[in-house]
Formats: sequence, structure tokens, C-alpha cells
Amino acid sequence: MNSALSRPGLVPVALAVALAVTLGITPAWSAPLVPPVQPAAVLTPGQIAFMQAETRRIEEAFIQRVMAITGATHDQVVRAIPAKGRLTDRLARIYSSLERDLKAPLTDEQQGLIYAADGERKQALKDLPAQAAAK
Repeated sequence: MNSALSRPGLVPVALAVALAVTLGITPAWSAPLVPPVQPAAVLTPGQIAFMQAETRRIEEAFIQRVMAITGATHDQVVRAIPAKGRLTDRLARIYSSLERDLKAPLTDEQQGLIYAADGERKQALKDLPAQAAAK
């Protein structure tokens, strides 16, 4: 006997595939490896303007907090922030630039406060698209 049914491991696999096809379940090996991408919400021009204004407000609030923490001027803090898209550690660049401009090392407390301010900035920017969509 040389039939497929005489092979012991093939029958359970064949039954599982037949059952999956009958129930409309796709086997795991045929599922896509990348999850489907949710389309981004289409924003109105007013919502886009809101996002731009809020982004500027959030960034300026961060600058003001760093100024209050370190005693640096607005220009010094703006110069310390790396340009968008730069491949550098943002906080390390801010710390080193401010230390150079202020001619004194930042304390651990100052670095921690700047770190917390940056975390709040990131969270506010992350929440912004949902806020704009609700407007």
C-alpha cells in the first residue's frame, strides 16, 4: 500500500487543513507577516493649523521650562536643541551644549528635570493628532 492514508503523520495534518478550510480559518503559515496598517485620519485645514500652532506652543513651553531649570537664555536653549531629523541623542546634546554655554556642569537634579520636561513634551506631541481630530 503506497497511499497517502498509510502515512501516520499525514492524516492529522490533512484533517486539520480540511477543517480550517471548511470553517473559513486561514492557516497560520498563510497569514501576512505584517499587520494591516490603519489609514491616518484625514484632517481638515483648520485641524492642521491647530496642530501646527499647538506644536509650536508645546516646543516653546519646553524651551521656557529648560530656561527656568538652567537659567540659560532663550537663544542658548534654542541652539542646544538639535535640528529635527538629526541623528543624535537629543537630551545628551542639550545637556552638553548648555554646559558649554553656561560654563558649568548641570546637576543631576537639573538633568532629571529636563528629562521630565522632554517626556512631557513627547507625550503632548503624541496626543496632538487625537486632539486635532476631535476639533
